[in-house]
Amino acid sequence: MITTRQMHVEAELIRWMILILAALALVLAATTLAAADPMMPPRLLPPEIAKIAKPIAAVDPAPPFFPEAPPAREFPPAEAAARLWRILELQRTGQAAEALAGWEQLRLPAETAHWRDLGIGAALLQLGDLKQAHQHLEAARQYAPANPLVAYEMGLLRLEQRAAVGRVPDMHDRNLMLVAFTPTDDRAVFEMLAIRELNDALYRAAALRPDERLLPTDMNMEETFIVPCVGDLLMAMGADNFVGKAHNLLFGLHLDRGELLAAELDLDAAVATGIAPLYGYQDLAEAYVTANHPQVLTRLLQKDLDATTPWLRPACERLIR
Repeated sequence: MITTRQMHVEAELIRWMILILAALALVLAATTLAAADPMMPPRLLPPEIAKIAKPIAAVDPAPPFFPEAPPAREFPPAEAAARLWRILELQRTGQAAEALAGWEQLRLPAETAHWRDLGIGAALLQLGDLKQAHQHLEAARQYAPANPLVAYEMGLLRLEQRAAVGRVPDMHDRNLMLVAFTPTDDRAVFEMLAIRELNDALYRAAALRPDERLLPTDMNMEETFIVPCVGDLLMAMGADNFVGKAHNLLFGLHLDRGELLAAELDLDAAVATGIAPLYGYQDLAEAYVTANHPQVLTRLLQKDLDATTPWLRPACERLIR
């Protein structure tokens, strides 16, 4: 009996000793943690990085609602013609956004639907929306693959895409520069595409009919109201004399590429359509001199005088006689 009680006392003693040691260990651990150095605050960014750093903008859980454009619809012929005249006038005066809104509400018949997409693409190109302009010009090409005006507008689009490659975004603080920027496309690719499209527009230019109506008409309708034609659309889009303008654009492209003979031929063709070359022949002469071909200067001088002062040669011939 005494032995059993003694063993029970020893077991209780050992148990209490274990509890005391555990409590001491906890106290020691807490003391050690309290005496340790607190967490160091984060260091400030270097000054040059701090200029670039921006706080993350809060995500708006409810984006604003933008109503969709009203669906296009077919109007009676007289109203459709009136709306077309209004749209073309807006586009001609540079009110591209208003003209675009008008195009979006008007549906043209299937046989002239490509002119609607072409007009929308030209308006979007004027507004700088290259992605949407490309989609509508491609849609116009699906309707009319051989249309030269589609190729011309596509050439303008390619030139805008070339200019947009590597363009630094407009920032209010010019000190905020991008750390790295890699263009997604090569300028030379868009340049070659522009040359191909403009040459295709010139190749197919004879097939364009400026007197083609934008709406199907008959004799009775023409007696009641006047329907806009393709020539009116050309004027509104700024594509009147698109042949001369295409040659002038090709002149600049060939000149930049050092293809001087091709540049001269395109400049001659542009001048033949009535486009004033301004400094075109002078720039071409400087390029020929740089390329060590000074023998052509007399020819270029004669062309420049004929283009800029057409009265000079006849006057000189009269004096010689």
